[in-house]
Order: sequence, then C-alpha cells, then structure tokens
Amino acid sequence: MTVPSPSQARWAVGATFLLHGILVGAWVPHIPLAKERLEVGPGVFGLALLAFAGGAVCAMPVAGVLINRFGSRSMTAAAGLLFCLTFFGPILAPTLPLFILAGFLMGMAIGSMDVAMNAHGIAVEKALKRPTMSMLHGCFSIGGMLGTFLGAALLEALGEAQQAVIVSGLCIAIQLGAARHFLGAYVDKGLSGSHFAWPTRATIGLGLLCFLALMIEGSILDWAAIMMREKFLLDAGFAALGFGFYQGGMALTRFTGDWIRLKVGAVRMVAASALLTACGTALALLAPTPELAIAAFVFAGLGLGNIAPVLFAGGGRLEPDAPGRGIAAVTTLGYTGFLCGPPLIGFVAEASDVATALFLTVAAALIIFAFARSVQPADSY
Repeated sequence: MTVPSPSQARWAVGATFLLHGILVGAWVPHIPLAKERLEVGPGVFGLALLAFAGGAVCAMPVAGVLINRFGSRSMTAAAGLLFCLTFFGPILAPTLPLFILAGFLMGMAIGSMDVAMNAHGIAVEKALKRPTMSMLHGCFSIGGMLGTFLGAALLEALGEAQQAVIVSGLCIAIQLGAARHFLGAYVDKGLSGSHFAWPTRATIGLGLLCFLALMIEGSILDWAAIMMREKFLLDAGFAALGFGFYQGGMALTRFTGDWIRLKVGAVRMVAASALLTACGTALALLAPTPELAIAAFVFAGLGLGNIAPVLFAGGGRLEPDAPGRGIAAVTTLGYTGFLCGPPLIGFVAEASDVATALFLTVAAALIIFAFARSVQPADSY
C-alpha cells in the first residue's frame, strides 16, 4: 500500500473542508421550509436552531479525546460520513421535538468533523513544514457558496428529499475518495499518555480570541442584511449582498493567507487582519450609501478570513502531545462566540439600533489586534 505524501494529504483534507462547506451551504435553503413545515413562530424556531450549535459545542471536547485515542485520520473520515447521514434528519423531521433532536445530532457531527479535520490539517501542515490552514478554510468557504447555489437549484427543481439524497451522495463520494489519501493515524494517535486533560491557560487564551473572531462572523451573518435594510430601506435581496460580499472577501483572502503568513508571520498577519476587520466594519456601519457599505464589507471580510485558521493552528501547536485537545478547546470557545454574538447584538439593538449594536464587532476586532502576539505558536512546525 502506497503511503500518501503530505501534498496528497493536503488536497485530500481540502476536499473534506470543501464537502463540509457544501453540506452547510445546502442546508441553508431548507431553513425557511423547516420553519413553515413545523408551523412555529420565529422565536420558537430560533430557539430550536440553537440545538445545532448545542450539539456542536457538546461534541467538540469529546472529539479531542477521541482524536488522541484513534488519530485524526479515523475521526475525520468517520465524522464526515456521519455528517452526510445526519444531514437528512432536520430536513425530514415532521415535528418540533424530532427537529430539535435531529438538529442536535447533526450539530454533533458538524462539531466533531470541525475538530477532526482541523487537527488533520495541523498534521499536514507539520508534515509540509509550511502553512496550509488558510487554504483549507478557503476550501470550506468555496464549498459553502457552491452548496448554497447547488442546494437551492436542486431544491427548486426536485424537492427536499431528492436534494438531500443528491447532495449527501455527492459528499459521501468525496469523503470516501479523500480519506484514502489522509496521513496515517500515527501522526497524532496516542501522543498523550492520558486521553483527557484540561486545556492549558495559553490554549484557553487563543480560544477566547477565537470566541471574538467567530462572534464577529456570526453577528454579521445574522444582522448585516437587517442593518442594510433598516438603514437604506432596501429590498431583502439587495440587503443580503452585504454578507454575500463579506463571505467573498473571506474566501479570497484565505487562498492567499498561507503565503502571507509564511512571509510576515502569524502575529503580524493577525494584527493587520484584525485592524482591517475593525476599519472595514466601522466604515460599513457609517457609510452614507449602500454601495459604499457593501464595498466596506468586502474589506472587513478580507480581514476576518484568516484569523480563525491561524487560531486553530496555534491551538494545535500549544499542546503538541494532544493537538486534537488543543484545537477542541479553541473551536469550542469559538463556536460559543458564534452562538452568543447574535443574541448579544439583538439585546443591544433593543436599546439603540442595529448599526450601533454592530459596533461591538469593531471592539472585538480591536481586542484581537491588541492580543495578536498570542498567536506566535502558530509559526512553529
């Protein structure tokens, strides 16, 4: 049996990030249909959607333990297939309790896969002795866009169940093909003598920065279109362009992030990225025209895109005897920020307005800028 090269493994893990994004993107068009099928109000449905994030947060620490026991190769392959299978649950759930249960299970698959594929990405990066995490996250961004467009087209043409079968089948084929080229389990299996230990203070520090980074992303995801619509009185489609171009900026910068990190180092790149995020977001919130706001969101996305990949890389390297556990700590706190950010913006907006509340994301970016030196471990190979 031929041992996969680090270069082959890099593209194989990239394919896994791609399919992860495809599944997430293909789920998005189902969300309004699920709300209509369950016949619940926005408040109840919003709480039901928390099951997805809850499942992810619960699964992530467990995934770190399992990676140490079995290796990220096996966990990435298994979690990817599990995500493909649990994709059907929320789509077909006929009642609210079953939807919540299915969402929790799908969230567990998403969280486990997130930790596992990032851990294997760290192993590939170490084998290559050069950065690759930004490229991998760029594959996720491309997958998210492809999944959304493909999922919406198939949904309109064929229906919910048929769309799920085609998307899931495609992703299973990608996963089975990619898994053959992962690095061996030896790269990170059983590096720690114990399968569970509390994360270090340094790892938690990176996790808190990841909390802020994903809080920014989640808040812009949920509130940018609302801010654009309220401020400029736009129709919903045009208002959503702010986040669409924001995601485009994130995808673009992730495919150049590894080269930039190699040239200037993780600390300088994260500091510059955080400052660009803060300035771009502030300009978008203060812009007098929608066109200028959309352009500013592009620059904000260019800044934010590379922060989380570097934080994940740093988390894995801060615990070299258990990289899965380090990444689990960072991603768990990150997902918590993604979950907590939008409600926090909503509470502040109740007392002011959405644009003012979104300045909290500017403050979060400036905090990341102030503590950018914490990501120095990401440059150790």
